[in-house]
Amino acid sequence: MAQVNSSTLLQVSGLEIEVAERPLLTNFNLNVEPGALIEIKGPNGSGKTTLLRHLAGIRRAHKGSIDFRDHSFAYVGQKTGLNVSLTVYENLRWLTRNADRNTSELELIRALSDLGLKSRRDTLVGALSAGQVRRCGLASLLALDANIWLLDEPLTSLDESAIDWLKGAITSQRATNGAAIVATHATLGLPETVTIDLNVS
Repeated sequence: MAQVNSSTLLQVSGLEIEVAERPLLTNFNLNVEPGALIEIKGPNGSGKTTLLRHLAGIRRAHKGSIDFRDHSFAYVGQKTGLNVSLTVYENLRWLTRNADRNTSELELIRALSDLGLKSRRDTLVGALSAGQVRRCGLASLLALDANIWLLDEPLTSLDESAIDWLKGAITSQRATNGAAIVATHATLGLPETVTIDLNVS
C-alpha cells in the first residue's frame, strides 16, 4: 500500500439522499482521516448500502458534496460486480485496467495468492463458490492499491481464515495512512473503530 500524506482523505458535507422521493439521509457529514476505520451500522433499509454506493459515485446525491481530495478508492459491494464469464485473473485484470492502474501480472497473482485463489487463476468466476467469489472481490483491494476502501458487508460468505485475512488487510491499510469505510451488521472488532449508526436520528 502506497503511503499517503496526513491530510483528510475524504470529506462528505451536507449529504442528502432520497429513495423513491423519500428522504433517507439528511445533512450527513463525515471526515475520514488517515488510519480511520469507520463502521456504518443500522437495520435493513436504513441506508448503509445506499450511502456506500453514493460515496463510490454509483448513485448521485440529492444535495451535498463528496470530496476524495484526489485520493483513490476501491469499492467492493455486496454484489462484487465480477463477470461470471471471465476467469478470476481476467476479472482482476479488467478491474485494474478500468481504474487506469498499470498493475503487473506478478502483482495480480500475488493478490490472488494472498486470498488463496492462485490455483483458481484460470477458473471462470461463475464456477466458484460464494466464498471464493467474495475472496476474488476482496483481492481487487490489493490489486487496485487504493487509499480508501469502501466495503459493503464484506464478511458475507467468508470463512474464518478469510475473515482473519480481511482484518489483517484492514489493519495494514490503516498502518500506511489509508482508511476503510465498512457497512456491516457484524463488527470487525478492530481497535479504534468509529461507529456511525444510521438508525439514530
